[in-house]
Amino acid sequence: MAPTSVILITLFIDLTGFGMIIPLLSFYAQTFQAGPTALGILVTSFSVMQFLFSPLLGKLSDRVGRRPVLLLSILTSLLSFLLFATATSYLVLLLSRIVAGLATESAVAQAYIADVTSEADRATGMGKVGAAVGAGFIVGPAMGGLLSGYGFSAPGFAAAALAAVNFVFVVLFLPESMRKRNRQNKAGRPSRGRLLRRVFTTPLINSVLIILFFLTLAFATIPVIIPLLSLSFFGFGSVETSYLFIYVGVIQIVLQGFLIRRLVQKSGEERLIVVGPLFMMVGMLLMPLSPNLLLFGVALALIAFANGLIQTAVPSFISKRTPADEQGGFLGAAQSIMSIARIPGPLVAGFLFEVLGLSAPFYLSAGLLALAFVFGCRVFQACALRN
Repeated sequence: MAPTSVILITLFIDLTGFGMIIPLLSFYAQTFQAGPTALGILVTSFSVMQFLFSPLLGKLSDRVGRRPVLLLSILTSLLSFLLFATATSYLVLLLSRIVAGLATESAVAQAYIADVTSEADRATGMGKVGAAVGAGFIVGPAMGGLLSGYGFSAPGFAAAALAAVNFVFVVLFLPESMRKRNRQNKAGRPSRGRLLRRVFTTPLINSVLIILFFLTLAFATIPVIIPLLSLSFFGFGSVETSYLFIYVGVIQIVLQGFLIRRLVQKSGEERLIVVGPLFMMVGMLLMPLSPNLLLFGVALALIAFANGLIQTAVPSFISKRTPADEQGGFLGAAQSIMSIARIPGPLVAGFLFEVLGLSAPFYLSAGLLALAFVFGCRVFQACALRN
């Protein structure tokens, strides 16, 4: 089996387990009397840990290879799923999300794809990563929704079993993608502070990460607000909410599995990075005005489409502009930027929903996305003029 296929299957299995858990968080937390703000804390805790550990694990993968770090991340995910399954209080549920944030499978998978693809095929490779994520978000929520009928522990134990299978699969079939001569030795490895300085002083990459920050900050409201909004509009429970995440997964697969290569060839990563916030802004403006299920679906499709564009175009853009032995660190830094954005996003969304009503988080998100769009237009228009 080709290494690319193995890493995509690995990521699919990982995201299937993740997808089983995410749509249920809101409903599980409510069994422990958690409100919207407490739910925001639950989601934010994962992002805090991702911010702290994604760059470190990305750098570690540049030094010791992708495979060992991936195996460590899978074991960490397995532990988080077991904690989720056995939670007896909100605090244990919170601990499960903190442990989950220590894993960084997606960043390592992106670095692995960057190792084994040429620059010409990089966007297609990253698109396949996104498609694997989308497929996981189809199968995972479907399984989680069905198993939640047996209680919230059942999806947690099932996700843990998948993680165990994934670990064995990687041990047996995934070769290391980094040649030893391309790995950083300890002396040549940049510190975290130096790595972040390099990331933020690299032209265009720093601008792209600013756009990524604003878009992720806006998108971070979705896991908190969509379950609450769909309950308010349509009376959806955990099973129906899982279907919404399946719908998002289908859009991600169609975009990243079949359309992204043509879009990149026609427009380039830069333009996709610019228009992504625009599509999401329109979706955010439509969302609170959409008590009609069809219009609600259109708004959610625009948001999912925009997120898919950015999640493919940004890592492809970054990997083409960084040395092979620093790609893990740079992509880990991008994951860290996303994690920073996800820290205030869920907290603010839950608070605004609780205090000002269901429309407030979406209008704030739309404003942030408008800033990202204008900034992107200015950056890349100036770049085009210089060239």
